[in-house]
Amino acid sequence: MTKRWSNLIRHGLLGGSLLGALATNARADACHLNDRSDTVVAVTIGIDAGARLSLIGGVEARRCVLDRGDVMARVEVGGGPVRLIAGARARPFDGDGSQVGLEAGLAIDVKGGIGGHVAGSLGPNYAYVALQALFPLTSPPSRPSRAHVGVIVGVAPWALSEPRITQGRPIVVDGRIVRPDVIAHSETPPGAEDRAVKRHFTRSAKHEYSSVWTFLRLAGELHAVGAPAQLFAAALDAADDEVRHAELCGQAAGGLRLAPLAMRHAQPRFTQRTPGALAILAAEAWREGCLNEGAAAEQARLAADDAQGPTRAMLATIARDEATHAALGWAVLSWVHGLAPALVRDATFDDSPGLAAIVDAPMDTALARRGVASAAVTIAATADATAHALARRADLLA
Repeated sequence: MTKRWSNLIRHGLLGGSLLGALATNARADACHLNDRSDTVVAVTIGIDAGARLSLIGGVEARRCVLDRGDVMARVEVGGGPVRLIAGARARPFDGDGSQVGLEAGLAIDVKGGIGGHVAGSLGPNYAYVALQALFPLTSPPSRPSRAHVGVIVGVAPWALSEPRITQGRPIVVDGRIVRPDVIAHSETPPGAEDRAVKRHFTRSAKHEYSSVWTFLRLAGELHAVGAPAQLFAAALDAADDEVRHAELCGQAAGGLRLAPLAMRHAQPRFTQRTPGALAILAAEAWREGCLNEGAAAEQARLAADDAQGPTRAMLATIARDEATHAALGWAVLSWVHGLAPALVRDATFDDSPGLAAIVDAPMDTALARRGVASAAVTIAATADATAHALARRADLLA
């Protein structure tokens, strides 16, 4: 018989190490905050302070190339000739500063002028504010140039409204997902399809491994508030599942190793039963368990139907496990409801995503066969899981 929690034990995540300090290269991930797309197209608007104040605007594309960096290209108008700005942004700071970016690049305008571009920004790649400066490097003799300083806001509202399902239940600290770093991986494949598969399952592996710490923390918090022992044990079961999911996704990504997160992330946020503690448990059980993991289970099930080979069995296994994790969310919600119905009503009030309409989205059948869920699958999974959760919540609160 398989030893219970054997995957956690294998990774040194039970026993004395649970309270120890593990070496870690993990950090809050601002580039993929809330699991948004690697590439976004955004609009920018701001004020330029050149010879006089001018309104400036543009359209830009940004692509995450590292966990802490992206490249960008923007066509900008106002404050002088139309110009193309291209460069890269890095986020060199840890902790809360991980959304602070330093950007540098070049600008070329339609009249032949070339300039340098530097900026400091705050926010992820799809919603940020930046202080930028443009300074001339070359310019036509007939048109001397001067430096410009401005403030801009960039936002991709369509990215904010896209239906997204976060695989697993990655640990969230200060409102941001914390994901582990890759410390060893295979070479990047040359084909576009292979690269897309590698990116997809690398992100999945990171989310699944991060989820281990969520469930370890949940186990500690359930114990702190005096929840039934079976809920505590189910949280550890879920953590054990997530270790296995991370390994499976890592294999599907071509083979990778992830750095463990700091064990401080698994420490309970409270040590006794209080209304505030119960409210946190109820809100997270609803949002991350009932809704998100319910949708993740359905997405994996639908993706398994389209997949072929070993990936099909892997996704089917993940779908079953995620459904069990969603059931844990409902069990926690039901237990809190038995103690404080008003808290559950408040924690779940108007906190569900709107039902997404099924659209005729194009499907990349080659990627689908390799286990990468299509947009249509994501939308369908979100709609189905949300409808089920809303109906079940209504029954619980009746």
